[in-house]
Amino acid sequence: MKTVACALIVIAFLMPLQGSGDVLLCQGTMASSVHYVQTREISAPDGTQTLVVELPGALNATLFGYSLEMQSFHISYSKRPDTVVPTSEGICATWINPPARLNYTIDADLKIDVHVDGLNSESQFPVKLPVSDEGASKYLSASKHVQSNDSEIKNTAKALTNNTPYESAAVTSIMLWVSDNLKYDANVASHDASWTFHNRRGTCENYAHLSLALLRSVGIPARYVSGYLVNGEIQVNDYVTSYGYRWDAGPHSWIEVYYPDLGWVPYEPQKTLGFVDDHHVREAVGADAADVPNKLIYTYTGGNSGRVAINDSSSATIVQDTSALRIVQTSTASNQMVMSQEMAHGGAINDHINVVSSEELLIWLALAVAAAFVVIVSSGLLLAHRRRR
Repeated sequence: MKTVACALIVIAFLMPLQGSGDVLLCQGTMASSVHYVQTREISAPDGTQTLVVELPGALNATLFGYSLEMQSFHISYSKRPDTVVPTSEGICATWINPPARLNYTIDADLKIDVHVDGLNSESQFPVKLPVSDEGASKYLSASKHVQSNDSEIKNTAKALTNNTPYESAAVTSIMLWVSDNLKYDANVASHDASWTFHNRRGTCENYAHLSLALLRSVGIPARYVSGYLVNGEIQVNDYVTSYGYRWDAGPHSWIEVYYPDLGWVPYEPQKTLGFVDDHHVREAVGADAADVPNKLIYTYTGGNSGRVAINDSSSATIVQDTSALRIVQTSTASNQMVMSQEMAHGGAINDHINVVSSEELLIWLALAVAAAFVVIVSSGLLLAHRRRR
């Protein structure tokens, strides 16, 4: 009987873990210091006349709830470029008659701060951009990898946002749909939005491109972010329980959505709504993956048909990491309007590993103890009755 009682305690304790909501509403702050190194090795065939590389620059970023500050930034070249020209999006380096092999390394110390306080946006839907926000309008159009004019994508986005009065609710509905309908698959041949929509799988690029297509198709400005993920676990605390998720290091992409009253707000299509955590190193933005400033252009002498070969490697180390992120509510997000209203008070983590709030945990624990007590008392009475017989 003692064994049965223990089993009941375990079952009762685990029951809420199988039935609770899978969206965590969070508040708090995160901060990290990161040492970031990126190296690119380039092999140029004989006859290469010019080699031009467009690099993300040493740009600071200040967005809604996210800031990245360069503490130091340095680029070293195995052969110094003939010209280095600053551009609006970074740096343009040019080599005349480049050597067969060359490389450059970016070495930077970064400080990332994240504040998760909730959107609390009054931006209405459909979105109306003021004249002063013309810069955001260029992220409304279809692009090479973002087929926002695809009829099926448009119809899906329209159905998801039908009768939605606020932009935040429209974005929430679309982002939850993407997270719930795509499966991560690193072995895909295509990364554009249309292919992703019909195949429902892909990498971070697929998640980003499909999210952008759905958003732009209903008039919400959204842009592609190219960056890097620092490996490690993100810990979120509750009163009794805690929750964590882990990132693996490597190149990464996510998106930013424009709100007229808030500015650009980062979203992580695979995991978070209304914020990205402090393991996201932001490098560059563009209309899609083909538009970010990390391009390479070259010319040859006549008759040469060789190709320039590229080998990229990156690494990032967290020097210091502090997090005061906490769970304030869990939700099944079955009602998108309610979910968007909740997000006015915090950012959301969307995960299918169901969790339980501290209040629910205490209730279930009390029920488990009560159930075990009843079993033990009943078994004692039954044993006493048998002895009397």
